[in-house]
Amino acid sequence: MKKIIPFILVVSVIVACTDKRKSPKGQAQLVDSITTPVTKQAKPILGERINGSATVRQAPNGQTIASLLDYVPIRCAAIRQGWYPVNIDIDITATEYNNPTFKKGRKIAVDGVPAGELLRTVKLPVSTNGEKMWATIEGVVEQKSIRNGTIIEVAAVNFLKQHKDYSLASLQPFIHNFKLDEDSAIKPYALFYNYESGIDDPSPMYRLALICQGKQLIGILHSRPLTYEGTTPRRLQRGFAVNFLPGIDNYLKEDFCKKFNTYIVSVD
Repeated sequence: MKKIIPFILVVSVIVACTDKRKSPKGQAQLVDSITTPVTKQAKPILGERINGSATVRQAPNGQTIASLLDYVPIRCAAIRQGWYPVNIDIDITATEYNNPTFKKGRKIAVDGVPAGELLRTVKLPVSTNGEKMWATIEGVVEQKSIRNGTIIEVAAVNFLKQHKDYSLASLQPFIHNFKLDEDSAIKPYALFYNYESGIDDPSPMYRLALICQGKQLIGILHSRPLTYEGTTPRRLQRGFAVNFLPGIDNYLKEDFCKKFNTYIVSVD
């Protein structure tokens, strides 16, 4: 599964308010956020968003690289001890593409929208797709710097708490808002999924998937920690886990786990 989702879009997103409780492993409890209900009219949320402002550092508490403005789109890997590994693609000129050394104080933008500035002089990797050119800033930001409502694991749990109808039709606003793709390779189940950010792995796999059978949601597949009240994660192959909804028949649980494990070890 080598498809990498583009993240740099200016979009409307869910606004979340969370308390500061921690899980036993120090992760923020995913069930604590309350979000504004998503609507099908909202544009897709592709990647996380900055909360207020953020400082990108080379390492936790390390040297600063750039400051970012509120709502700037960014890609996050899984959180590590209170810090998110991140990267962000910034607009550059043809001159900068040929000489990719960027001076301290340079203003940065994402798709023409102001996004912050560099806090030190750096040489950055550059890319082009033939239509535009960009440079990529990589580093880490503090956990508090990312809006919880744009973290798909948080948003999925909040959505299910607010919508007790778990039919595929009722899931459409969430599927639309996070631009989830459909995969029907594991019949009779359909997965509505996104991929990992690709920061850690150039060939990313599923990050989160809604598992449906017979037009009904039966569980959530995930590769990052996810806590959903009344459910317990079940470990699967290749680092995945699944939280089945309460009341799901044991036959369906066993059947899905067997078929998913067989499928996931067979793909690249």
